[in-house]
Amino acid sequence: MAEVNNLIIGLLAASGILSLFVFVTGGTLGILSAIPLLIAIIAAPLSFLLYKWGYWLVPYVTRGQRVIQSDDAIVEIPHTEDVVVKKVGDYYYASMYVVVKIFKSVTNMTDEEKFGFMELWERTVSALKPVTKYAVLVYLKDLYKYKESIEARKAKAQMEIAKENEKPNPDKQRLDLLMREISMWDGILSRLDVGDKPTAILTYIQTTAKGMTKDAAMAAARQNVNEIRTAIGTALNVEIAPLSGEDMKRCFDWEYTLPRGTKGL
Repeated sequence: MAEVNNLIIGLLAASGILSLFVFVTGGTLGILSAIPLLIAIIAAPLSFLLYKWGYWLVPYVTRGQRVIQSDDAIVEIPHTEDVVVKKVGDYYYASMYVVVKIFKSVTNMTDEEKFGFMELWERTVSALKPVTKYAVLVYLKDLYKYKESIEARKAKAQMEIAKENEKPNPDKQRLDLLMREISMWDGILSRLDVGDKPTAILTYIQTTAKGMTKDAAMAAARQNVNEIRTAIGTALNVEIAPLSGEDMKRCFDWEYTLPRGTKGL
């Protein structure tokens, strides 16, 4: 941890210089000599504590600022909690995460539809300018709770369709999206009724941008997210939602270790 090592060296240097100052002046400055001596007495043991237990003290002290100390850089989560910032050398790197909500199950597609969907996905991804990383997590769900959640989502979509139809000018694109969502829920429920195990897929995308300042890097990362939402969301007719708070931090944690069970998802 380079920052901690620099702090230790600085404290030792300050302690030595102040001690030398007190020794040279011989206490002739009265109370003014006591102040640097007191600072030197505090700095010396503090440097030892950082040297011995800095790996534990620094994260504990900085946790209120959401700063994570790593071997090569400091990773910071701003108060907005929607971006992760890391400084490497003279540049800042900001990473953001978005979730991809696909309202059409591949199992309900014909072979021709599957091929067309994958071909469209490849063309869309290859046309993106921002560098992106795609992650897909597959896991088994609790059958009873999963079925309840599917029925609740289906009912919610049906209510949204009813509200949309009550408007003077219903949004046909939104109605089509909701109808396909209900069709997907119906397909899942029918498979559960015949004994299929509920396998769930969680898909999210990470994008990273570079900047000379922290604000510049974060602004560039948000611009990347807008491009991803426009390109992938429009081309594949899926919902792209930026992640923040605990959801964003889970994705960041998953870069190092996978969740141990469904509760982590």
